[in-house]
Amino acid sequence: MYNRLRVKKITPATFGLWVVICLIINFFAFAPKLSDPLAGFFGFGRGLDLLLVVGFAFTVYVLFRLYVKIDEINQNMTDLVRALAIHDEIKLEDIESELKEKKE
Repeated sequence: MYNRLRVKKITPATFGLWVVICLIINFFAFAPKLSDPLAGFFGFGRGLDLLLVVGFAFTVYVLFRLYVKIDEINQNMTDLVRALAIHDEIKLEDIESELKEKKE
C-alpha cells in the first residue's frame, strides 16, 4: 500500500483511510471484548457480530463500487472503439477515392 502511495497511484487521503481501517480491524481482532459496548449500542449481543455485519456491508459496498467502475471502463472502451472505427472508415473512403482517381 505504501508503494502505491510512493509512486502516486493513490492519494494520501486514500492511504490514510486504509491505514485507519487496518488499525481498527487489528485493534478489535486482538481485543474483541472492547467492541462489546459498541455492539450493545447498535443492538448486537457480541462485538464480533457487529464486526462481521460491518465487514459484510463494507464488502458489498466495495463490490458495488467495483461494478460501477468496470461498467464505466467498459462504456469508455466501447466509445473509443466506435470512434476509432468511424475514423478508420473515413480514411478508407479517402483511400478508395484516391485509388479511383489514379486509375482514371
